[in-house]
Amino acid sequence: MTVLVADIGGTHARFAIADPDAPSAEAIKPDVMMVAGVATLEEALSQYLETKDTSAAELAGAVFCAAGPVRGDGSIQMTNCPWVVDPKIISSAQAFPKIHIMNDMSAAALGLLRFKGSDTQQIGEGTPDTAAPKAIIAPGTGLGVSGLIPSASGSWAPLSGEGGHVDLAPSTEREIAVVFHLLRQHGHASAERLLSGPGLETLHITLAALDGVDLKGRPAAVDIANAARRGETLAQETVRLFCGWLGSVAGDLVLTLGAKGGLYVGGGIVPQWGEQWGDLFDEDLFRRRFMAKGRFSDYLAPVPTYLVKQPDLALLGCLEQASRLLA
Repeated sequence: MTVLVADIGGTHARFAIADPDAPSAEAIKPDVMMVAGVATLEEALSQYLETKDTSAAELAGAVFCAAGPVRGDGSIQMTNCPWVVDPKIISSAQAFPKIHIMNDMSAAALGLLRFKGSDTQQIGEGTPDTAAPKAIIAPGTGLGVSGLIPSASGSWAPLSGEGGHVDLAPSTEREIAVVFHLLRQHGHASAERLLSGPGLETLHITLAALDGVDLKGRPAAVDIANAARRGETLAQETVRLFCGWLGSVAGDLVLTLGAKGGLYVGGGIVPQWGEQWGDLFDEDLFRRRFMAKGRFSDYLAPVPTYLVKQPDLALLGCLEQASRLLA
C-alpha cells in the first residue's frame, strides 16, 4: 500500500510515493519542482504522476501539506505563491481514493515523531522533557511555526497556526531602529518580515538605509550569505541580527507553548548555512537570545534547541498523517 505525499512551499514543491508506515525518511525519494514554472498544483501533479507511470486511483490516498492556513472548506490559498490547494479541485482532476490537506508546519511537527537522532544537531545544552510539548520554527520563503502537543493517551497532535506573523520585538537600540523603519514602511513589523529568505534581503536593505549606504539593486539572500562569509561588514551584521532575532522569537515560542520537549529549527536557510557556509549560523548568539527572557531565563535554560538537518521532515509528517487516516 502506497500513498502520494506532497510538500508545497513558496519556492519548491516536493512529491513522493511511499509506504505510509515507512519508519524514516530513507524510504522517501522526492521529486522537486520549481513552483514558479507551473501554473497550478493540478498541472504539477499530473506531470509528476506521468513521470512515475502511475495514476491516482492506483494509490491508497494522498496527503498534501502547503504553506498557508487551512480554510473552513479544507483548502489552502498559499501565502507566498499563487497556487490554491483545494481537495475538491484535486479530486476533479485526479481520482485519489482519499485526500487530506494540512498546513506544512503542522506536517513538519508530525515529522518530528519519525526522524532519527542523526537528523538533528543540538545547539547548546539542555535535556528534553519527553512528556512536554515540542516546538518548531522554520525560516524559508516565509517563517513557519508549529508545535506538537501530547495527550493523556500517548498520542501527539500538531498545531496549525500562523505564528510567523506575530509582532517582531526589538531588544537593542539597533533593532529598535530597524523595527521603526519597517513600521514607517509597512505599518506592521512581523517576524516573517525579517526572519525568512526575503526577510534577510529586507533586513540588509534596511540596515543599508539606516547607515546611508547606497545599494545597487536588491541583493539576494544567497548573495548576502556569501558576502558575510567574505567578511563584508554590512552583510555580517545582517546575518548576526538574523541569528539573534531568530533566537529571541524561538524563545517566545517555547514560552508560549510550554515546549520543554525542545525547540527545533528547520526551514531552508539555517541548515543550509551550516552545510554550505560552515559557521555562518551563530549558534552561541542564537542560544543566548533564546534564553534572554529576564525572570524566565531559568525556565528556558534547560530546554534543548536543535538544528533539523532532515530536508524531508514535512513529507515524513504527511506519511504519519496518512498512516493515521488509513489505520
